[in-house]
Amino acid sequence: MSKLSLAGEWKLRGEFMDVTADRCAEVLVHLNAMPPKPTIPGYLTEENMTEEEREKYLKEPDPKFTVNTALAMHPYPSKTGYIPMTVPGDVTTALIDNGIIEEPFLKDNTKKSIWIKELSWWLVKDFDITEEMLNEDIVRLNIEMLDFNADILVNGIPAGHQENTFCAFSADIKRFLHVGTNQIVIRLTSGMELNYPHDTVSYYCASDNAICDQRVYTRKPQFTYGWDWCQPVPTCGIGRSIEIEAFSGAQVIASRVDTLSLSGNDAEIEFHFEIEKSNMVQSAETELEYELSIDGKTAYTGHQTLMLVGGINFAQERVVLKDAKLWWPNGYGAQNLYTFTARCTARGITHEAKPKKIGIRTLSIDFSKLPDESRNFFFKINGTRIFCKGGNWVPTDSIYLRTPDENYRKLVSEGAAAHFTMFRMWGGGTYEPDCFYDYCSEYGILLMHDFMYACAFYPDQKDSFLYEAEREAEYQTKRLAHYPCMAVWTGNNEIAESYTDWFPGMLQPERYWGDQIFNYIQPRAVQHNSPLIPYMPSTPYFGERSNTTEEGDVHAWTYFGRDSKTRFKFSYELEAFDRFPARFSSEYGFFGAQMESTVRRYLDGEEMSFNNPSWKHHGEFERKRGAIDGVINRHLTEFSTLDERGYLLYSGIMQGLLYAEMAEAIRQKSYGAGDLIWMYNDCWPETGWTIIDYYLTRKVSFYFLKRAFDTKKLIIRKADGGAVVTVINETPDEIRTTICVGTQTFDGAHNDVLLTKDLTVAPHSWQQFHVDAAEPAADSYFVVSADGFETADSLRAYYREYTIPESDAVIESVEKDGSDLLVTVRANVFTPFAYLMTSDDRVHYSDNYFKLYPGEAKTIRVENCDETPTLYTAATMHA
Repeated sequence: MSKLSLAGEWKLRGEFMDVTADRCAEVLVHLNAMPPKPTIPGYLTEENMTEEEREKYLKEPDPKFTVNTALAMHPYPSKTGYIPMTVPGDVTTALIDNGIIEEPFLKDNTKKSIWIKELSWWLVKDFDITEEMLNEDIVRLNIEMLDFNADILVNGIPAGHQENTFCAFSADIKRFLHVGTNQIVIRLTSGMELNYPHDTVSYYCASDNAICDQRVYTRKPQFTYGWDWCQPVPTCGIGRSIEIEAFSGAQVIASRVDTLSLSGNDAEIEFHFEIEKSNMVQSAETELEYELSIDGKTAYTGHQTLMLVGGINFAQERVVLKDAKLWWPNGYGAQNLYTFTARCTARGITHEAKPKKIGIRTLSIDFSKLPDESRNFFFKINGTRIFCKGGNWVPTDSIYLRTPDENYRKLVSEGAAAHFTMFRMWGGGTYEPDCFYDYCSEYGILLMHDFMYACAFYPDQKDSFLYEAEREAEYQTKRLAHYPCMAVWTGNNEIAESYTDWFPGMLQPERYWGDQIFNYIQPRAVQHNSPLIPYMPSTPYFGERSNTTEEGDVHAWTYFGRDSKTRFKFSYELEAFDRFPARFSSEYGFFGAQMESTVRRYLDGEEMSFNNPSWKHHGEFERKRGAIDGVINRHLTEFSTLDERGYLLYSGIMQGLLYAEMAEAIRQKSYGAGDLIWMYNDCWPETGWTIIDYYLTRKVSFYFLKRAFDTKKLIIRKADGGAVVTVINETPDEIRTTICVGTQTFDGAHNDVLLTKDLTVAPHSWQQFHVDAAEPAADSYFVVSADGFETADSLRAYYREYTIPESDAVIESVEKDGSDLLVTVRANVFTPFAYLMTSDDRVHYSDNYFKLYPGEAKTIRVENCDETPTLYTAATMHA
């Protein structure tokens, strides 16, 4: 086997949309020709040039492709020229790199790049083919991702068409090739032009925030058309790998290792292989060899002699793996990963499959009944209930093909640092590249994975659409089947709920558009390719209605906002979190502003001002600000006293407090099984729901959620006749400690002990007990502490209702520890918000925006920092 990568520099130009693939020759003429010099008086022509002038003329480079955008919605491409484009990559990035458009995420530049959808985009590359490659049985062009409407021509001959970003393109192109230099041309469009006339189904996803409601007909990332949390940035491109593969013989093209059961230290596992043999009209004896290894030691080797036919073949083996090292989610144990290798030898030719990392673990969802006849919704790994802490993952960039691998690693590792155990892959985004799933497996982050359908009905009355849906489900379930991070496939985002809840009366759709996909095609694909991964037809789902709080998973927007019986009594009523009966909340969120460095970066030199249109463009608009400003005023301080910097600070604090309140409310319930915030990361710089912004900077709220999600956690809340204490230990280690419950005054003058007892906290455990006590005085609160746990108190985030003395917090010491600093701080009075800051607000801390209890020292690790930070406190204003 030999492979030829087609990655690297290509040539790119735009044409009008009606320049279709059959006009390829016209495009290539324009691309390669030198433009004639204008024949006007006094201007040189070839006839009157001197030899020196002629030589200079011939040495001039090909002209650069340009676009006249004076009429923004009607761009006019230049007749000649090209620009370089790096593949893998996207058209938008190439236009930025060549100075044709400005970076869309600065100021309000997204408005200036919408025109990209109006053109067809042509990419051209020459490549060399050897005689050895053409002597192989199959010479295949493999492109992992084409976005979106793609025509592929090889040496001027149509080689294929692709209208699904979520399926790889693969075609045998041997018959189109010759020895020597060959040429490939790929014509792309954004895909919008295909579907403007279609309205019947797309009516049900109509949105003021989107530029094309007919998105439902295009199998590409739906968010690129615009959502309520991002501006539309239409683009197209070639993503991930692109190569020509020439091979003869047999090769493993898909494989997985299923963990069937665990018994003591042993695991019953089953190997599955899909093998392709190149010669279609003959059989061949083939040796299949495979191996599992870990920590450099072989754990198992397998061998089978197979008689293969041309095309696709299957093989499997069930074995008992002795002394298996199990894979656990983040915090619950080690993320042991085995290396899985396989090779085939046929006709004297051996092909090695790409090694995979696999985890030995069992997985199930616990739907057991509770005494009130409702049901649990716990994920169980290796028989242990897992509390799913985390957030909704959206694409890392609205120009999503330009995300480098290191950004995926950083985002996943930041989730792990915040004690996440799960991401929910939101259905309006994309199936991420392999590296993302590798990192999730490495860091122990489970995935609740939507198929990529969201907030709309889909045209399953069209056979062509069902064909693409089936291809997509088959491809993605097979591609991702071996990853231990895969926890559940979900058919779509909120479509079942939308059918029952969103369109009352005469607006009700005549049928549930898409059921052929979500209730038939997808479950079959999951069962066929990854039968041990559960499947749900939608999220939310389960119960009498799809979004029932006492069943399955919940998107809590209805409970807190739409249902008059249960919604917040004011913004935000914290007791509503305690009333929330959900087992598993896979969506709910709160707005919060970004760090100042991010705001100044996207303002690109403009003034940081409430009235700046560019700031409003990035999420600071009236509807959103009304919620943020009002809750700051209600819970923290007088909003009218804040300038822009004060707003950034208190907005972040308030967002963090609300996320922590909800997380703790769910974790303290015996049936609480999951809290996934909406949302974890940003696809562009905007004031929104996230705790990590587009530039990968931690927002203020990051630290609040990190504490609320701690693997060893104390929670104390006021209750009738005293307080309720919840003790959580998600780690695999038993903890023996002494727990102390008491009351404490804000000024630290009085500390009364109510209970002290020795406690054994089992691994992977949750326990709760009541402490009899009188209601604390107005200047006091319940407090609980134990070695190995962070101190916790019973105060709610109604800080304007308390009279808290001015903080006297100080830095006691600063020590150097390698490249880090260890900063110890202390206060004599209760301090609700203390934080460290250097000149760079992107610095990472082990904790920040934290509480200080009277007399209690706290040591903070400041990562990779030489600058001694300053300690600040954020005051609250008594109402």
